[in-house]
Amino acid sequence: MSITNNYTAYTGTFTTQSGAVRTMTFIRNKDIPSSVIGTGKRVISEGTEVVYDIEKGGLRTFNWNTVQGDVTNRTIRYSFNSHSQR
Repeated sequence: MSITNNYTAYTGTFTTQSGAVRTMTFIRNKDIPSSVIGTGKRVISEGTEVVYDIEKGGLRTFNWNTVQGDVTNRTIRYSFNSHSQR
């Protein structure tokens, strides 16, 4: 079964918990299909969000507290099964 749809992809730069600066392009948690997220719960800090990193092809944590500059967004066509952006 393919889960290919249009999604809003966000790109932002933030400081990770280890102090590294990272730029990530991601789909926000509220837009990720439940079949991708699963039923487990992640314990996250206030100001962070579990997102789907479209470059790494998996769930990651984005730290909104340490954003550098603006977080931009654009519409993409994405397939969660093949982890490929179109």
